[in-house]
Amino acid sequence: MTLRTLLRWARRSAPTRARLMNAIAISLIAAACSLVLFGGSGLLIGKAAGGGGLAALGALLIVIELVAFLRAPLRYEERLVTHQVALGSMVRWRTWLFDVLSLRLPGSLSTTASGDLLDRTLEDVTALDDIYVRIALPLLSAIITGLLGVVVSLVFAPLAGLALLCGLVLSFCAAAVLTKGVASQGAEEAYWRGAVTAAVVDLTDGLAELTMAGTLDTALDAVAHAERERAIRSRRAARRRACGALVTGLFAGGTIVGVTLLCASAHHQGSLTSAEVAGLSLLSIAAVEPLGGVILAFLRVPEVAASGDRLDELEAQSPAFTEPTKPRAWPEDTTLVLHHVAAPALAGGTDVLSDVDLEIAPGERVALLGASGAGKSTLCHLLLRFLTPTAGSITIGGCSLSDFSSDQVREHIALLDQSPQLFGGTLGDALRLGDPLASDAQLLDVLETVDLADFAEDGLEVRIAEAGASLSGGQQRRLALARLLLRRPQLFLLDEPTAGLDAEQADDVLRRCLASTAGASVLLLTHHVTQTEGFDRVYFLENGCVHLLDAATVAELQASAF
Repeated sequence: MTLRTLLRWARRSAPTRARLMNAIAISLIAAACSLVLFGGSGLLIGKAAGGGGLAALGALLIVIELVAFLRAPLRYEERLVTHQVALGSMVRWRTWLFDVLSLRLPGSLSTTASGDLLDRTLEDVTALDDIYVRIALPLLSAIITGLLGVVVSLVFAPLAGLALLCGLVLSFCAAAVLTKGVASQGAEEAYWRGAVTAAVVDLTDGLAELTMAGTLDTALDAVAHAERERAIRSRRAARRRACGALVTGLFAGGTIVGVTLLCASAHHQGSLTSAEVAGLSLLSIAAVEPLGGVILAFLRVPEVAASGDRLDELEAQSPAFTEPTKPRAWPEDTTLVLHHVAAPALAGGTDVLSDVDLEIAPGERVALLGASGAGKSTLCHLLLRFLTPTAGSITIGGCSLSDFSSDQVREHIALLDQSPQLFGGTLGDALRLGDPLASDAQLLDVLETVDLADFAEDGLEVRIAEAGASLSGGQQRRLALARLLLRRPQLFLLDEPTAGLDAEQADDVLRRCLASTAGASVLLLTHHVTQTEGFDRVYFLENGCVHLLDAATVAELQASAF
């Protein structure tokens, strides 16, 4: 099962056969160079001690110098080719991970702690890199070098060759035995590593709330406890690696001593010269040299396989939506209709929307009121195809929303949610994510629309910290709103777009934004009935159902709000 997992992920990385054959060929030549260098050196020493001819010694010395010169570049090229294969595979594995997560967030995986999910997925994908670098290359090098050494030894001293073969086989068997239980320990360490990350993320995200509630020490204790447990598992793994290295060293040393004694015995019987004894003894050192990487490779096999299995489990989770095999072209008529729609907030959960009927014609302004937790965000996730309704239908221009690819939907329908994502960089960089071709004048105009013109007094090169940390919450929301306006989608989903602003500024920003979206449809999700003035229709979301409010009711609510 472990080997099958590694082979499956190796096939998924899809390296070219030519590059793999190149790596094998270089490993073979490098192994031969190592054997020639060590064996030839021993032979040279033996011949020199025995008074060999100058011509024979000179020729042998030239060969050894040439091999010594080639050995280091060949080893470097061997590792370079292997790392090229691994890095190319890493790109394909990360692309696969993005594709998998994009179909499962925010629906199927929303119950997983963000820190734990981030840590597990990235660590597991990174671990797959060891398939080539720390597993395939050391094992390949050890097998090729060992077999070549055994073949040469068998030719000159059969008993020494058999001893070398037995030593290599026993070393491999010992490495396999020592890996027993590594998978479970690796899973425990991965669990606590994820727990540490999740606890740290929760701590940093909720630092203000934890401090106000007086529970900061409890959160810090949770981080410390998770780190202690992770450290315990990590030390166990380190001890296992040290034990493996010790056992491998003992087997390697014993093999070298055995080969040397058998060669000495053969010399005593007259079947080997002293120079051949020295050559075969040093050749055995070259043959067992790669064994140091074998134990580490065997220890990594179950750990890497466990990472692959966890990623497979991630893929096995049902996607929150499915892509159509043949997507429809986006329709000219963009009338949006929801008919008896039911949906959970999370895939597989209890329905938070039970019977939603809603229609938004092109260019209409529709407002949706509702308390927190009523299902407004779930409705947005449905319209963006992050979730699939459990009942009812959603159509665009008479065609089911599921007939369009998620890329098409998100190109024409855009959301401003309550936690907009901002990246570090300049103000201009942040805005041009909405429209890469926008001119500086257009960027300044949209900043004026969202009442952020003063923020650009020093130009569009003003620096913004990662995640918008240098901005207030209101500024972050308005900057994301400006970016959304530059995108010019056909349907704007505005979830509390003016949160964090005083009433007068909020009304002014919303009025200017609606004016700049002429021709596009707008669905405003808000708690404030005063912001619905001038909208075509106002709905109220309660108990999973949408209720249309008549003009008199809306006017009464607006009057009572002042």
